[in-house]
Amino acid sequence: MTKRNIIIELKHTADLASAAVAASPEATLDTALVPKIAGLTIDKSFAPASLPSTTPTSAMDAPYVSGWKLDVSLDPKDATYIVRGEADESKIEEIAAHKSVVGVYADVAIEEAIICPGSPPMGTHLDVERLLCVPALGRAGMNGTGVLVAIVDTGINQAHLAARGRPITVDVARSWVPAAGMTPGAAPVSHGTMCAFDAAIAAPRATFLDIQLLRSSAVGFTGLLSDAVRAYRHLINVMTAPRRIGEARSLVVNNSWGMFHPSWDLPVGHPGNYSDNPNHPFNRIVGALEREGADILFAAGNCGANCPDGRCQNVTANAIYGANGHPSVLTIGGVDISNTRVGYSSQGPGRLSRNKPDLCGYTHFAGSGVYAADGGTSAATPVVAGVVAALRTKLPFIPGNPAATPAAIRARLRTTARDLGTAGFDFDHGFGVVGACALVPRTPLPSICQRFPKLCSERPWDFCRRFPHLCRPPFPQPGAPRPGFDLTGGDEWEPAVPADFDEAGDGLEMVSEAWYAGYDTGTQASVAKKPKTGGCGCGCDGEKRGAARTSQE
Repeated sequence: MTKRNIIIELKHTADLASAAVAASPEATLDTALVPKIAGLTIDKSFAPASLPSTTPTSAMDAPYVSGWKLDVSLDPKDATYIVRGEADESKIEEIAAHKSVVGVYADVAIEEAIICPGSPPMGTHLDVERLLCVPALGRAGMNGTGVLVAIVDTGINQAHLAARGRPITVDVARSWVPAAGMTPGAAPVSHGTMCAFDAAIAAPRATFLDIQLLRSSAVGFTGLLSDAVRAYRHLINVMTAPRRIGEARSLVVNNSWGMFHPSWDLPVGHPGNYSDNPNHPFNRIVGALEREGADILFAAGNCGANCPDGRCQNVTANAIYGANGHPSVLTIGGVDISNTRVGYSSQGPGRLSRNKPDLCGYTHFAGSGVYAADGGTSAATPVVAGVVAALRTKLPFIPGNPAATPAAIRARLRTTARDLGTAGFDFDHGFGVVGACALVPRTPLPSICQRFPKLCSERPWDFCRRFPHLCRPPFPQPGAPRPGFDLTGGDEWEPAVPADFDEAGDGLEMVSEAWYAGYDTGTQASVAKKPKTGGCGCGCDGEKRGAARTSQE
């Protein structure tokens, strides 16, 4: 008989509700609260978790509910409660028939979506900053201030990030760990630390929540969906906690993990299936958290047809499973800094929502120092999560504002994405690579002479006569240098200017302003290349592309 890890959903009782409210990392399960069912072995270490009641607002919205087409009740009397255990697969139907049981579901193993951490990187996080227009985002005040970013992963190590020049703020009180002895912000340096680094590229001022879902095991970092349900219930509590009048609460949730093969799950069509079943408890609670206002991102996975992760066991069709392809999340594929899809970025369609992935983020660059390269859709997803947090700085979630719903944010990210591959949506790239530059507010720029009048009137500089192209639009753009204006200087993309500009006092600042004006309205054509699909990554196509340009997913 095949043994299965299972989630048992139980009807409400006052005792279960009390146990769920009192649950903590140290809490265990009083087995007296659970009916004794032949063939079921209960996990006593897993305290009951509350599953909010979710209902489609109309029959037309079922079963694939998303956006605001979902009613959620947080009343404990409306909730059901999950525990977990193990049973023979042949016994699942019998367990589900018990009068106290609402349903029995696969408690699928989940793992981080990193791949080929030893292959050489292409570019660095500074290239990603440039491609995301991070300087322009920062000047517009779009830096993650006031936004919560939850890294649902292996844990964050703040000290490592600070040593890498990327200090972040971790809200320990609102973070979450599944077991005693785990400390938010002080986890071993691993996958979650990489994700936090990559999210902080575009959102360095965000407040991070360390949600330590995945734990070290003999095969890497793993977890179970039952733990993910508890983590998401905690995040619902964060979103619904009392707040001051006028206080906005924006939450971006990064998930760089998933399942890798159908054998990890119950068969498609089974009532307890996860991958294709919107009624699975985790898929339901994802929809509930989104309904409370959270922006949720999931990695597409690493089962792309060109070079799948070994855990995919060569199953690459319809390999965006369960919540990774949920209609209420942004599903993220991966491209390298040349805008080429990495060969193992999972391709659509998705299992729960056909048009997946939604878009791509940048991956396989040197950055966090956790691995040789920040790679996989594991890295691409937090890169985009940081962009969402940057946008939320200026467009915070406020209940009742239709322009600020998670659905509206997803629509904005899709419509501002830079199209790759075939025109419009395609299953390789979604709607394209994240277009952070298009999110920068477009405001009228003062002329150089208005900003620095003495440079246009005082001799011997008579600046506008020497450089008339700097005094009126169109301003210089990257990749199109003008006489006397070198755009090739420095990792920070500051213009190189003649040494005698120093005599003008404000000359360097003026030239910087002119160049940034061009950058903010430019096209980044100097680094864009015609996208193509098929590079395997992991070094296996090095003869064709060169080791320095090996892509990774």
